[in-house]
Parts: sequence; C-alpha cells; structure tokens
Amino acid sequence: MTAFIQLAMIATLAACSHANVQTTESYLGPPVARPDRILVARFALSPDQVSLDQGIGPRIMRAAGNQPAGTQELQAIQDTQDALAERLVERLNKYGLHAEPATTETGDQHGLLLQGQITSINQGNRTRRVLIGLGAGKSSIGADAQLYALSANAPPRFMTAFQGKADSGNAPGAAETMGAGAVGQRMATSTALTGVTHASAEKRRTTDTAEATALADKIALRIGQFGVAQGWIPPTALK
Repeated sequence: MTAFIQLAMIATLAACSHANVQTTESYLGPPVARPDRILVARFALSPDQVSLDQGIGPRIMRAAGNQPAGTQELQAIQDTQDALAERLVERLNKYGLHAEPATTETGDQHGLLLQGQITSINQGNRTRRVLIGLGAGKSSIGADAQLYALSANAPPRFMTAFQGKADSGNAPGAAETMGAGAVGQRMATSTALTGVTHASAEKRRTTDTAEATALADKIALRIGQFGVAQGWIPPTALK
C-alpha cells in the first residue's frame, strides 16, 4: 500500500467522532401537546473557553499572523455554533419535528425553544492525531442544552435538559498503522498530505466542527426520544 493511500486512510479514520449525551432533568407532568415548531437558538460561549490547535504548524501560523488577540477563538466559536444549530435543525426535521433557527420573536402558543451553552472547545493537536492517534492530540467539545415550552402569555416552561461531550475518538495514527520507521521515512509525504486529507475527510475550518455535528446528532436524538415519550412522533421516526 502506498504512503499516500495509507495516510489518507489514517486521516479518514481520525475524522470519526464519538459523542455521548445524557438527560440530566426532564418534565414529569402530563403529556404536552405536540409543538408546531422547535426554535433552535445558537448556543452561547465565551472566547476564554476555547483552546486552539496546539500543533506546530497552527502555532507558527498564529504567531506569524496579524490578527487581533481573540480573533481565531471567535471564529472557532462561530464555526461550532453554526455546525450545532444547522445539524440540530436538520436532524429534528428528519425525525418529523418541525425545527427552524430561532429569531428574536419566540412567542409561540405551541412552540418549543432549544437553547444551550457550549462549555468548552478544545481543538487538540491535529498533527498528533494523524501521526500518533489512539487519543493523542484529541479534540473535543462539551455542551449543555435545555428545551422549553413557549407561550405568548406565560414565561417559558422547562421541559428537559441534556449534558454532552464529543471528541475525535481513538483511531490509530500513522505510527501505529505504518510503524515508526515508516513514519520517519515518510514525514515529508505525511506533512504534505495532512492538510489535504484533513480538508476533505474532517471537513474542518478553524475548529472541530466534526465533533459539533456528532454532538448535535446525539442531542437531537434525545429530543426525539422525549418526543416519542410525549406522543409527538412514533418510535419508528427515530430509525
């Protein structure tokens, strides 16, 4: 197998994210009427909760750049917020629960509001993920989410809450798959391929949006399960 094919396979494996979401609290009253729509708000986060990619290449680029302090952290936040909101809307609609991005006008007699807080973004070290793997340089994000029932004449009513985390997984890196000697002989090839393969396999910009997508899938599934329990959708909708 050529070095190109081997490294491309490794980078593809590194793109496989793992996510876990738990329900932390849930409404226990009588069934709630099916909502007309679910409004998905952008999750909140502050720049000091972001850890940028610690690989040598990204650190050199940041040091050589002219961007004001915090610019890349803000970009990481925006990328993650966009990925979470877009995927949540997509998955909830797939389950048959009409979802759309929230606006400033949330008053809705039979609507729900999904809001959340991103508790951390850690871009890890992409170089270590590709060359070492097995969890080295792992990237991750964490988030809390809450679902509220909306009424035009009453404050939002709590429905359910979730807590979750997603990371880039423990796929083997080049040293594990090809052997340390092979990696040493092919470092130039690896360096050249890393950016290309990750651009196509991880589909990432300045932050690990692959983890945000995986986390959104799990949050949407929890909401879908809540919807099944309330009688809004049949269990088969989640398959």
